[in-house]
Amino acid sequence: MIDPSCFQKIYLLQDLNGEELQELLAAAGSRQIAAGETVLQEGEPGDSLFIMCRGEVEITKRLTLVLDEEVPKERVMIRLKAEDGVSFGEMALLENDARTATVTALTDCQFLELRRQDFLNFIDRNPKTGCRLLLRLAQLLSQHLRKTNQDVVKLTTALAIALGG
Repeated sequence: MIDPSCFQKIYLLQDLNGEELQELLAAAGSRQIAAGETVLQEGEPGDSLFIMCRGEVEITKRLTLVLDEEVPKERVMIRLKAEDGVSFGEMALLENDARTATVTALTDCQFLELRRQDFLNFIDRNPKTGCRLLLRLAQLLSQHLRKTNQDVVKLTTALAIALGG
């Protein structure tokens, strides 16, 4: 049984009323992932959003480019718990491109997985609600882009200082 309170903190879903939320979530499938298993792998194509309902995950990202057969060893690690209102894979709702990080279950986890086509079908059937969802999605991706821009400035500054420039 999924605790409905896990959806209240999900930024993407905060503009939906109870009926709209239930209809959208009805299009999602439930996924159980055991501790230690990979939820999604950086570099693989993605077509779904994951909403975390129970458990804890670790998100890692390669810090080195993959050249030839080299295996990157450097990673940034972030831990997220379901009770914090966790969702990931938002970009996959809009495009079929490579995943930008790896997500691994640290504990047994439960997710709702919303595939792009089911999301687009929902928007087609519910244009007003779909518009609000797409606006929220655009705001969320804009927030991610702003943070990335700030991180690039910090890294560029640190690199210039380290190089004596």
